[in-house]
Amino acid sequence: MVRFFIEEVEVFFPYDYVYPEQLEYMKYLKQILDAHSHGVLEMPTGTGKTVTLFSFITSYQLAHPNLGRLIYCTRTVAEMEKALLELKTVINYRIKELQKDKLALQETNISTSENEILNGSILAIGMSARRNLCINPSVISNSDRDKIDAMCRSMTAPWVRAKKSSTRLDNDKSRTQVIDRSSLQDIEDIIQGNWTDLCPYYEIFDKIWSSDTVPIGVYTIDELRRFGKEWEHPTLKKNTPFCPYYSTKRLIQVAKVVVLNYQYTLDPKVAQASLLGGTVSQGFSHGSNINGKQAGGSYAAALDPELLGSKEPSIVVFDEAHNIDNICTEALSVNINRQALDGASRNLKSLKNEINKLAEIDEKRLQEEYNRLVRGLKSTGQIEDDLVLEELQRFPVLPAEVEKLKKELIPGSIRKAEHFLLIMKKITLYLQNYIRVFTPKIEGPLTFLNHLESSCMIDVNIIRFCDERLRSLMNTLQIIDMDQYSPIELVCTFCTILGTYSKGFVIIVDPYPEVTGLYDPIIQLSCLDSSIAMKPILDRYQSIVLTSGTLSPLDLYPKLLGFDPVVSESLSMTLDRTCICPMIVTRGSDQVPLSSRYESREDSTIQQNYGKLVLEISKKVPDGIVCFFPSYLYMEQVLGQWYESGILAQIMEHKLVFVETKDIVSTTLALHHFRKACDIGRGGIFFSIARGKVAEGIDFDRHYGRCVILVGIPYQYTLSRILQSRLSFLKENYNIEENEFLTFDAMRQASQCVGRIIRSKADYGLMILADQRYSKKDKREKLPPWILKYLKQEYCSLSTDMAVNIALNFLKQMSQPYKKQLSMAEINQRKT
Repeated sequence: MVRFFIEEVEVFFPYDYVYPEQLEYMKYLKQILDAHSHGVLEMPTGTGKTVTLFSFITSYQLAHPNLGRLIYCTRTVAEMEKALLELKTVINYRIKELQKDKLALQETNISTSENEILNGSILAIGMSARRNLCINPSVISNSDRDKIDAMCRSMTAPWVRAKKSSTRLDNDKSRTQVIDRSSLQDIEDIIQGNWTDLCPYYEIFDKIWSSDTVPIGVYTIDELRRFGKEWEHPTLKKNTPFCPYYSTKRLIQVAKVVVLNYQYTLDPKVAQASLLGGTVSQGFSHGSNINGKQAGGSYAAALDPELLGSKEPSIVVFDEAHNIDNICTEALSVNINRQALDGASRNLKSLKNEINKLAEIDEKRLQEEYNRLVRGLKSTGQIEDDLVLEELQRFPVLPAEVEKLKKELIPGSIRKAEHFLLIMKKITLYLQNYIRVFTPKIEGPLTFLNHLESSCMIDVNIIRFCDERLRSLMNTLQIIDMDQYSPIELVCTFCTILGTYSKGFVIIVDPYPEVTGLYDPIIQLSCLDSSIAMKPILDRYQSIVLTSGTLSPLDLYPKLLGFDPVVSESLSMTLDRTCICPMIVTRGSDQVPLSSRYESREDSTIQQNYGKLVLEISKKVPDGIVCFFPSYLYMEQVLGQWYESGILAQIMEHKLVFVETKDIVSTTLALHHFRKACDIGRGGIFFSIARGKVAEGIDFDRHYGRCVILVGIPYQYTLSRILQSRLSFLKENYNIEENEFLTFDAMRQASQCVGRIIRSKADYGLMILADQRYSKKDKREKLPPWILKYLKQEYCSLSTDMAVNIALNFLKQMSQPYKKQLSMAEINQRKT
């Protein structure tokens, strides 16, 4: 464990070794943070990227108290948990070292104030969905995410709680006044289960929770959930569990480090629901000071960027950011099929019935909504309990556009609920007719709106208000089961995005989206410009860092996302021994060229040669092998041919065979058994998809992945109309050639696949790229530098026999005892 300085920043690094690339990575991070700018950093897998990042940025926060929070974004819950555990290791070491400093100063009788040496602790949390944080047994017992959300809302919606509370007060004749919000009697009643039909955990959170309830520390998702479940009330001295899900929504405003999924920052709806969304000024509605404690309104006002003329002084890190451009476009894309449109029609009838019922019972409520809409969106439906009603406050467009909408009045033609439903009925009927095609149709947003306006006789300027108008109506009707109305919500989202953006989008109607001949038409509103979703992040936060083990070529990401990085670097890997062996196999043993190109996919000779390559490698490589294919269709075709020819049976003599499927449950089970086969020494081979879930999020470290074989180049389906539209857009707007982007996209996927097997410097593995096209310069040079460094020229055009011999020699070298270099501390310890 070491402490060292990078200029004025003292870095607390919790391990005995600091690799040269880790030190270089920290220096680049410092350049980015000092410049208050953005950067792109590629660091090899297995070199401790996460711990390096946390060590430096938290140390930088300690050295610069005015710096805001670190928002660390990653892909999966498992990766979030791993990141939080790494952060816990860093912070625990820092606390321990600073405590030593404090004791040393006390022993030397040097007087120090409390603030001269901080204790080094911070508040750090992970934010996730209800299904991962909920502790209510009746809710979490559901396996469906939407049902969990709906049940939670049915217990926590303000009107539900107000109705239950009033009923309870009426029944309790002994009370002459409204119960105080923090009444201990109420809390005891909740603990004893006297408040039925409401969530007791939310009620406790609402009545007594504050940011001081959760002590400063680093909490994984499981730890925060357990803390909420086991918390003891300081006065009652009883177990008083509170809701961890809603508490995280408050804690992210005061935490120094927040770990979450990409969608919480990039998807407008999710970002607003998490309270991370909104404009720059909105982001400071809850201030946080350097000690991670909640600050009052004056502090928030002092930090207001509109007053300071600057951005929020926080850092956003996108880890594993090699696919971030795709995530940005997906966040603003909408797909609507016939079933959704039929459901939207039913929803409109249901909403009309609800309005009629409400008109009979409480017409005043409808009139109040109309009056609010007349006054303007700024005062529309402001409900104090914004945490529970975040689903009703989410916008499908970006914060800047939301602010524009709030400055305008909802058009008079849709202020009345009946008028709004009539217009939505017209739009839904138009879409039902629009989707009935038998040949693909592609239109731009303006062309589509022009046709919509002339066909439905409506002013298209109003459709960008559809989503907000629907949410206001559902708020007024006090609808809890949002999932039931998801079809009409989808149509309103489609309309709002379409009415807001005129560039960077395309509308595609595909009559055969899945399989040719299977008629199931779909309307796709596809975002083509990934910079649209990234822009509010760039506008709001001081520094953005994109990092991954596979970002090459680096120059395309800033171009696609619309920013100029102050640092754009790819780091190499320093190794005590050559523990990776990349090679390109271009032909089989019979000298037939290997390729997965579309024209040769039916060639049985090539399929046989791929099979013989896998067979020969499986004979020589111990333990686990991972084999990636470009697509499910090609994998099924090849495995079928291997089965008929007997190659698969021969492979199974040496390794057990496991296959990734489209079903996540069966894939998880297959992975479990694959690891078990490797653990007991039987060995296994896992057949997977280059763009599947396994390639994106599963590590095959140590004996689980001694070799990775990439069959073919994982190009996207080039006949995809969305892809073709995006390629045209990139060429027209960014001057990126079609072939350049396709090759870039394929090679980043290939790099991601081969990087799955190296997760530390003590690890080792073979990387076999089996396609003759990999030997071409334009493909090969797009591999990360840390792989290219060990790709010898003579390994760039091998036959199967040559590859097997090289693999055998490499494994013999790796089988020798590995002596890890000693740290200075260990050397000094051995001397004494």
